[in-house]
Amino acid sequence: MNTVMNKNIFKYLALAIAAVALVFQLFTPSVNAADIPIALRTVPLNDTTNIVLTQKDISKGKKLFTNACATCHLGGATFTNPNVNLSPESLAGAYPTRNNILGLVDYMKNPTTYDGVTEINDVHPSLKSTDIFPIMRGLTDNDLKLIAGYILYEPKVKGIGWGGGKVYY
Repeated sequence: MNTVMNKNIFKYLALAIAAVALVFQLFTPSVNAADIPIALRTVPLNDTTNIVLTQKDISKGKKLFTNACATCHLGGATFTNPNVNLSPESLAGAYPTRNNILGLVDYMKNPTTYDGVTEINDVHPSLKSTDIFPIMRGLTDNDLKLIAGYILYEPKVKGIGWGGGKVYY
């Protein structure tokens, strides 16, 4: 008789714990990461217009960047050419400028040297070179915009550490 009674007590105790947990879940606000301020999420679309990225845009852009770009551009550095990185200053100094979303998307579709004179899609991943760089296969224009948004957002968070190379890691 005691084992039957102990089993019933255990069942009621487990049910009570489950009920308390459910009530706690229903009436306790969810804990999310603090919202990223709009000022940090505002990046240039082109030379005259800014856009505000959502937290989801930043998260997806980071994931796409990590998968497709971070092998050579970890932390915004450029391991194949440390003199040219993904800092806002370097992006602004390129021709055409790459310090806005549309400029970066254009570059990811058709990369050129820093001075814009020579196409380099045979040595830099792009949508033109998916046969050489299969990691670029399947990336859409929206994916490229998310990557570009992440590249422009990250220096606002990391400061000079973004693009600064291994000295900051």
